[in-house]
Formats: sequence, structure tokens, C-alpha cells
Amino acid sequence: MVVRASLRTWVLAPRTTWQARCLAADFGEGMDAKTAWGMARLARHPDGHGYAMAHLDDERRAAD
Repeated sequence: MVVRASLRTWVLAPRTTWQARCLAADFGEGMDAKTAWGMARLARHPDGHGYAMAHLDDERRAAD
């Protein structure tokens, strides 16, 4: 599975985006790009927990 990230995430946060790609590759099938990016971001910046949870919560609401 290849995690695709937008150009914006590569430009604004290249390390986090690279770590998200590696994380998703290690995890295997079933991890989407946004979840991987959120997990990588939290690993690098644990103080952004509220932002990451809000980002993932917005995604769940859009699916409903």
C-alpha cells in the first residue's frame, strides 16, 4: 500500500510526511494517509494532540 500525501503536506511538513509513509508501510494494509500522518505528527509533536484528534474527528463526521 502506498500512502499518498498532498503536495501541501510535503512542502509544509516533509519529515512528518516521510515518517507517515514509513509508518503506513510498516503497518500494512488498512492504514490511510490521514491516520498515518496524524500518528507521525503526534510522535514528533505530542503537544498537538488536540489538533490531531479534531482532524480525525472531522474525517469521521464527513463519512456519516
